[in-house]
Amino acid sequence: MELIEGLTSEDFLRLGSKPNTVDILIIAVFNDENYGMNFNGYAKGAAVYTIPKGWQVNVTYINPSPVPHSVLVIEKDSLKKLQVAEPYFKGAAVPDHLKGLAYGKSSFSFVADEAGEYAFACGFPSHAMNGHWIGLEISDEAKAPTLKLGAAEAKAASPAKAK
Repeated sequence: MELIEGLTSEDFLRLGSKPNTVDILIIAVFNDENYGMNFNGYAKGAAVYTIPKGWQVNVTYINPSPVPHSVLVIEKDSLKKLQVAEPYFKGAAVPDHLKGLAYGKSSFSFVADEAGEYAFACGFPSHAMNGHWIGLEISDEAKAPTLKLGAAEAKAASPAKAK
């Protein structure tokens, strides 16, 4: 658990250090929700990131568990597939997303260049269809990134973290 020690929901969404960039933190198995198949403590779309179209999204992914998990961006319609071969946006996945990663950290970046409803989903076969996903909306209307956790109001991104 030292991989996630001291991290809070304030770390899940931050403005990037450059204009029109956002830093997202996704932690697998954050708690016991959905038998551990969750991101940041939420499953089955109960958390939703909203990102303005055209922004660069920098994702840091952490799995503090011995069970392999991964994350990639897929179209929301693909959640019912047993296995998702490729991310929707170029570069929008951890390496070896079908194999997963245990006790580790990875990162990737992509440009959110098409508005629509997507998901950050676990790429390990059958995990997404069993609820291991959270929402990602790329919006033509949004002016700033937000994160909605469960029934709480959506919150704007925290300022960039000092390096």
